[in-house]
Amino acid sequence: MEQLVIKAQTESAGGAAFEEVCQRFTGLVKKYANQPHLKGIKEDATAEGWLAVAAAVQSYDQTAGVRFAGYVESRVKYAVWNLFKRERRRWQQELPLDRGSTGDEEKSAPSWMETLAAACNVENEVEARLITAAVCEALATLSDKQQVAVVRTMLGEAHLAEVATELGVSPQAVYSLRQRGLARLKKELRKNSTKLPI
Repeated sequence: MEQLVIKAQTESAGGAAFEEVCQRFTGLVKKYANQPHLKGIKEDATAEGWLAVAAAVQSYDQTAGVRFAGYVESRVKYAVWNLFKRERRRWQQELPLDRGSTGDEEKSAPSWMETLAAACNVENEVEARLITAAVCEALATLSDKQQVAVVRTMLGEAHLAEVATELGVSPQAVYSLRQRGLARLKKELRKNSTKLPI
């Protein structure tokens, strides 16, 4: 796979190697774009996923010691997640909650109860907040270097080499820190799974 990606990087746009890479990751893009919370923006999520695949092909560095399959999955996963966060912020800004009517506001403005009932899925919002709180709590159990490796490479989309320079270690060490950190996160989240709405 890595050799195919290198070939795709060197050929002109739309080449056979790039098409083959895209075909191999069609299922991955569909997996992340077809998540239930993205139902209203499925097409945008799909487009974002494909852009992430193309960006991953262009930015992949074999010398960093990371397999392309894992690299492209993290790029797609967090591109789609970031799209969802942007859209959620936009929805929240479009539908501000006022705290009831005093009689002075315009009559066309909906009350906060009407807005809540019409546009907000309370169950999903509470679930998202509980999951976020559990992840933050689990992150706090990691060492400082593990936190940096996980957050910067998984959420911040930084390259292993960039984080390695910041921490004064090798890219392989950053990769190991991230893997150990993710394993610890999984363990902590499993341990606290009773708090999560799963």
